[in-house]
Amino acid sequence: MDARDMVMDYLGGLQRQGVLRQPVDDDARAVLRGWMIAARNGAPRVVAAPSGAPQPQAAQPAAEEGGYDAVSALRESLDGKPEPKETDEPEVTYFRPGGRNEDEAWEAMRRHLPNWPPLRKLGTLKATPVFGEGNRHADIMMVGDIPGYQEEKSGRPMQGPAGEKLDGMLKAMGLTRGDVYLTTLVKFRPSQPRQTVSTRPATQKEISACMPVLDFEIGLVQPRVIVAFGVVVARALLQGGNLPLSDYQGRENSYNGVPVVVTHHPSYLLRTSDLAERRRLWEEMLRVMEMVGLPISDKQRGFFLPKK
Repeated sequence: MDARDMVMDYLGGLQRQGVLRQPVDDDARAVLRGWMIAARNGAPRVVAAPSGAPQPQAAQPAAEEGGYDAVSALRESLDGKPEPKETDEPEVTYFRPGGRNEDEAWEAMRRHLPNWPPLRKLGTLKATPVFGEGNRHADIMMVGDIPGYQEEKSGRPMQGPAGEKLDGMLKAMGLTRGDVYLTTLVKFRPSQPRQTVSTRPATQKEISACMPVLDFEIGLVQPRVIVAFGVVVARALLQGGNLPLSDYQGRENSYNGVPVVVTHHPSYLLRTSDLAERRRLWEEMLRVMEMVGLPISDKQRGFFLPKK
């Protein structure tokens, strides 16, 4: 077990106990950042600590057990380090439910998410999770914002009239739900007093708390392109503050190296009969098809164009 494994095991144990913040000094922060960058770039696991930083110490044999106690060794290496000054930086939480392989990781996500402390402590989300569905190795991953009443009731993303519009859009692309991976940014329906079928928008705190889960999900699927349905998802993935939807459309976007195509949510088709807007949404789907190498017929290219 190398230093990185020791750290991840220790932090994973803290996370399962509901610990959301662990003080680290600047040297440790630099090492962790290096590991993260190396992992994203596919570099080998061994990453050198910055010049002048304390080197990880080998775990010492446990006196009573006669083996190696990695967690104790890590704790000893952190003893005596000054706690960093309080800052206004947002709290960063990672969702890492475990699993030795891909199948176990999916199962661990389904098992841990309903009671994951950072979400449950909010007290503002319903208890029933709505997990993603479809092809777990899909080239195309489509992300909506929140589950509504129909989604919570069925336990499936993008249902009801908006879901029917999505199904029609996929059919026009020559696809089905089983060909793509569908999920939502927020995995639980936002709650409100005396709630029946209505659903309020998610708050920024709820979105921030759910982003680590979506990040984990993206890492499992590893899509070639992400379709962000609506401005809420676009802002969350692309850290765009309060930019309008139009600022994301038609430009090159990416999330951790994965291209992101931003478009209207399928529910928008229920509210507009504007042919130009429908054509624009379809052009964005044509771009998605081109990005993953799907064949496009003349009929598909001609959808929503004026008849000659």
